[in-house]
Amino acid sequence: MTGKRAAARVKGKGKGKATASAVPDVYRDMLAEALPMQSDIPERPLKRRRVGRPREIATADVGVPDEERHDVDSEEDVEFEDVLGPEISEETADESNSPPKMEQTAYRDLNDSDSESNFDWDTIDFSAKPQEEPSTGDLELTLIARPAPQSKTTAPRRKAVTKEDKAIRLQQHKMHILYLLAFVDRRNEWCNDDAVKASLKPLLTSKMVKFMKPASNLSQFGRGESLKRGLEDVAKMWRVNFKITERGMRRALWADNEKDIQGYRLPEDADSVYEKSDFRAAARNLKGSRDVGAQLYCALLRSAGVKARLVCSLQVLSFAAGGPSMPRSSAPSMRAASPESSDEGKPIDVQAGEFAFGAPGASGSGATPFSARRRLGHPHATDYHLPDMSGPSRPAPPRPKPKTIFESQHPVFWVEVLDVAHQKWFPVDPLVTATISRPQAFEPPASDRDNALSYVVAFDDEGFARDVTRRYTKAYNAKVRKNRVESTHNGEKWWRMALWNFTRGRLTDLEQIENNELAAFEAREPMPRNVADFKDHSYYALERHLRRNEVLVGNHSVGTVAAGRDTGTPGKKKLEHVFRRKDVKIVRTAKAWFELGRSVKMGEQPTKVIAPKPRNNGDEDTEDDRAGSNLYAEEQTDLYQAPPVVNGKVQGKNKWDNLAVYVPTMVPSGGVHILDGEAERAAVILDVDYAKALTGWRWVRAGGRRIGEPVLKGVIVASEYREAVEAVIEGIRDQQAQEEEDRRARVARGLWKRFLFTLRIQARIATYAVEGEERDGGDNDLGAGDAGEMRDSGDDRYDEEDDGEGMESEEYDVDEMGGGFFPE
Repeated sequence: MTGKRAAARVKGKGKGKATASAVPDVYRDMLAEALPMQSDIPERPLKRRRVGRPREIATADVGVPDEERHDVDSEEDVEFEDVLGPEISEETADESNSPPKMEQTAYRDLNDSDSESNFDWDTIDFSAKPQEEPSTGDLELTLIARPAPQSKTTAPRRKAVTKEDKAIRLQQHKMHILYLLAFVDRRNEWCNDDAVKASLKPLLTSKMVKFMKPASNLSQFGRGESLKRGLEDVAKMWRVNFKITERGMRRALWADNEKDIQGYRLPEDADSVYEKSDFRAAARNLKGSRDVGAQLYCALLRSAGVKARLVCSLQVLSFAAGGPSMPRSSAPSMRAASPESSDEGKPIDVQAGEFAFGAPGASGSGATPFSARRRLGHPHATDYHLPDMSGPSRPAPPRPKPKTIFESQHPVFWVEVLDVAHQKWFPVDPLVTATISRPQAFEPPASDRDNALSYVVAFDDEGFARDVTRRYTKAYNAKVRKNRVESTHNGEKWWRMALWNFTRGRLTDLEQIENNELAAFEAREPMPRNVADFKDHSYYALERHLRRNEVLVGNHSVGTVAAGRDTGTPGKKKLEHVFRRKDVKIVRTAKAWFELGRSVKMGEQPTKVIAPKPRNNGDEDTEDDRAGSNLYAEEQTDLYQAPPVVNGKVQGKNKWDNLAVYVPTMVPSGGVHILDGEAERAAVILDVDYAKALTGWRWVRAGGRRIGEPVLKGVIVASEYREAVEAVIEGIRDQQAQEEEDRRARVARGLWKRFLFTLRIQARIATYAVEGEERDGGDNDLGAGDAGEMRDSGDDRYDEEDDGEGMESEEYDVDEMGGGFFPE
């Protein structure tokens, strides 16, 4: 019977059979010796029989001979049986329709070493709690298979930015620029602090100062090289002494969801310099963020008398759609602590490594690489004593390393130094790039999420700022300008006004030289190499990027660009012609030109005809029979000439007696436009012919539609009536002022009348005698005689006014008139 069982284990293909057949003969001999010595240890629970449908079991045994299958089936009833849960019997399991919960339990001693089983530990749920059983002195490990991992959910798509959101983003972009300019201006002011300079100046040697301030008798080239050599020595000294311990400024990003920024806190290693006292402390300690290091380096150079400017690349919020967004917030993953080792049968946290090789809590036998029980795979195998093997000594714990700060490889703050000999500014960065006079090393790539170069502003020691972005970028018009406010409507004017508070108001000779240098940088910018960079370019344009109201004048191509592969010729790229931006003209309809004070010439053919915009009715199959819009260029138009005013009569009025005057050139000859609210009333009083001036349209939304309301300002009258109309307007103004004065006087008289009535009532009440009380004639009381004198000697006009215009008939506001007195 034993032989058949062994044969079945070797040739069978079940789960339990494959595991038993892997035990060599030598281990079975060792197991036989260990069995009699482990009578006090409970028997190992029997393995479960494979649970499945009859068809699955028959399929698993395909290929086994009939005689061997008979032996295997007969041995299954003896060797294997269903093992149910600790509180479920076989009878209960038979009556249940669902299979019992499958559990796998193993017992180990405290002195066992770590397991090296090939079991798939990723499918084990270590959070399951075992059933409470009487303490046996062993540890129990309960493993339960996890459910199959679910498929990864795709990340939600970014919400599209609407037109309103774009307008809000642009306003926030401008506000952020102003905040950052004020921030850099404050830091530049700190660089001029005397206490900061006094703390940094001892770091400079006399040799460094001598090189940075060359003698005037040297040649132009010699003075420039001496300055650069001195800056190199100072930069080396600064890299050795200054320690970067905090994180500097990073790029500002948008959050896709408001929840991503709720409860947001700055990282622990963020820049901690907020006040001037912190800046002075950083100058004494020579440590902080790399931004503070660049600012202190600027103060160090200024302390030596070197002309230095503090330069900052403003990390502003982008207003364009499609840029990087802030990472989504996620709950911090809390790792559960491993349970302490005990002999109460608690589950073991195998990830904690408490029974790992060389652990301090393991016993002497557990110090061996692999125990006998682990090698045999049987709980009784520990009684076979193996020779003790001393494990390797545990290495000493490593010293804690300083936390590495990961930042962009390109700086946010650096310094520009003036080469007086050449009248030229060049950049110096001692900490990040360690370069001198290499402006091309400061532009970060587009993939850098922590740094973006869009605005580079330099502040000198007097507090004046300059926009020097074109010095540090290779493709200003192709890439950088699209992320600046100049690419928006009236953006250039806004940027000039933003820098107006930091400019002198006049250009110095040095600034004029720098402007020419920056213009040369922009002129040397090469033509873009990809199609996307041609969109909204300042000097080049592609025909595919033309708007509905734009057209190319002439066909003078200045180059070509690769625009994908040519479908007709395999292996050949398709080329597209490039045109100059000045050859792109704006075309408009005749109505649009009329609103600009121009009219289309007679006989002109439209330069471009565009199809009407599709109707938003949801029916795409319906043919649109509407005519297209004819567009004309400015060369096809002339200034609009309104019909002249003849004999005091205004010609060209519409049915609402209006005359379109969108621009001043549309005023008819012989007429004048009087911009006054009372001009129409004056013309009516004089009984002269006039026309209300239509100066524009105001668009309002009503009932889901946009409705245009006319904007009427002033009137158009004949030139000979101008003085008369203005005189009448002045008379109307005087009359209105007199009426206002009379109204205020009436209100004041009413208030005084009320005050006198109050005094009379008080005097009359004072004459009443109360029974049982004696009147106390005081100075502040009005006696009967005084009241009578007031009535007798008082002015009777108040009584007469009471008959005609009583107090109740007056309309006045006590608060408005200040209690009877005219407020200032």
